[in-house]
Amino acid sequence: MKTAAATRRRLYLVDAHAYLHRAYHALPPLTNSKKEPVGALLGFLRALLVIIRRDKPELLAVCFDAPGPTFRHKELESYKATRKPTEPDLKWQLNAARDVVKATGLPFVEAPGWEADDLMATLAAKGEAEGLDVVLVSGDKDALQLVGGRIRVLNEAKGVVFDPAKVEEKFKVTPAQLVDYLTLTGDVSDNVPGVPGVGAVGAAKLLNRFGDLDALIQAALKGDPDIPARIAKSLVDSQ
Repeated sequence: MKTAAATRRRLYLVDAHAYLHRAYHALPPLTNSKKEPVGALLGFLRALLVIIRRDKPELLAVCFDAPGPTFRHKELESYKATRKPTEPDLKWQLNAARDVVKATGLPFVEAPGWEADDLMATLAAKGEAEGLDVVLVSGDKDALQLVGGRIRVLNEAKGVVFDPAKVEEKFKVTPAQLVDYLTLTGDVSDNVPGVPGVGAVGAAKLLNRFGDLDALIQAALKGDPDIPARIAKSLVDSQ
C-alpha cells in the first residue's frame, strides 16, 4: 500500500544558468559542425536527462535568468560588480539554451528584472500551496532558505538533498535563519558586504543565541554582554 507521501506529485525546478556555468567549466571545449560552442549545452542536457530518467518527476520547469539588470542592481549598485565578464562562448550558449529547452518540449520560465532564483522561489511557494512536493535543483546556497515543509533542494553536483536537518548541519543555523546569516557574513560571489568582524562561526553563534537579526541588533544597542563590544559596534554601524 502506498503512503500519502509516495503518491504526492512532485515539482522539479531547475536553475538553468547554474548548470550551464558548471558544465562550461567542467567539460572541455566542444563545437558543432558550424564551429559553434556546445560543451555547456551538452553538459546541461545530460544533467536534465539524468534527473528526468532517475527521479521521474511528474512536473518540471527550467528557470532562466532574464537578460539585463535586476531589482538587486537598483538596490545595490555594486551587486555582482566584481564578477568577470561572461566568456563569449559561454554567453552564446546561455542564450542558445532557451531554444534547446524549447526543442525538448520542456517548459521554461523567465521574467525581466528577475533572476532564476526568484522565479524558483515563487513557483516553489505556489507548488507547496497546491500540495506538491517541490525540489529545487540548484547548487546556489541562497535556495536553501526555502527549505522546509514540502520544499527540498537538490545539489546534483554534490549528490546532496538538503532538508532542514542538512541545512542546519552545514551552516549551524536553520533555513529560516539563513537570510540573517548571509546578511551577517556577506556573500563574496555576489559582492554583497557583510558585517565587519563577523564570520561564519560567529554569525551562527549569535543567531543561535538571539534568534534573528532584529533581536541581535536590539541586544547590541542595549550593550548585551554576550556580544563582544567590537561586534556590537559593527552591528550598529552596519544598519
